[in-house]
Amino acid sequence: MRRIWPVLMFLLASCAAEPRIAPGQIVSNTPCVDAVLAEIAAPGQIGAVSIWSHDPASASAPLDWARAHPALGLTAEEVIAAQPKLLLTGNLAAGGTNAALRAAGVPLRTYGVPLNVADSISQIRDIAAAIGRQPQGEDLAKAIEQAAKPRTLPRPMSAIIWQSGGFVPGKGTLQDDLLARAGYRNASALYGLKQWDILPVEQVLANPPDLIFMPESATGSDNRELASRRKLLARLGNRTRIIAFPDKLMFCGGPSIIAAMHRLKAAA
Repeated sequence: MRRIWPVLMFLLASCAAEPRIAPGQIVSNTPCVDAVLAEIAAPGQIGAVSIWSHDPASASAPLDWARAHPALGLTAEEVIAAQPKLLLTGNLAAGGTNAALRAAGVPLRTYGVPLNVADSISQIRDIAAAIGRQPQGEDLAKAIEQAAKPRTLPRPMSAIIWQSGGFVPGKGTLQDDLLARAGYRNASALYGLKQWDILPVEQVLANPPDLIFMPESATGSDNRELASRRKLLARLGNRTRIIAFPDKLMFCGGPSIIAAMHRLKAAA
């Protein structure tokens, strides 16, 4: 019994550290929805958030808010066990999973990656209506509209957003819309890139844009690639300005747009 007791105490402590999801609540298993809920949901209204929102590297919602809620994964088994009043999910969940959840009688609403500011605001209004917080949703929508108000620069400037992994967003992406609203011309088309494409450093060295927005650091192999890219771009000297731009501002739309637009506009 003396040997078993410490094990029992450890298990009890572990259970206490991982609060269970109370049934009959609104839950989310996508970090982009979590970011919106953090701004508009009432205290105690949300029963669980995405497991990614507990991770500083992937969270778009404030960490302290997210970690105050139990974490929920993407599997149908986890969601069904949570017995939610409503599941707010996204395109991270496979179509088969959502079909299984519907078959099990789980009420859910799905949200994809917004392709522009208007799309993101439409999603916010839909989420707000789904949880009965329309006034709060409108307040957030107005804040985003104000931050993303288009401007015209005295001198046209070309720019790219160069994310971890070497990816550059082109036409038809939220990032392209944000660049245009900040007054820049997305230079991705200059390099013949598609909606999402890898950009070789050599092309940029041969024909650089005025501005390059990219993260200062990443994780694992992405960080090594990023360090190598920065070393090569140093050859441009003063011809191009490189602006620190955290990748996490580009993970989602929603309230992240406000911070993203502030950085984009401040660069000029």
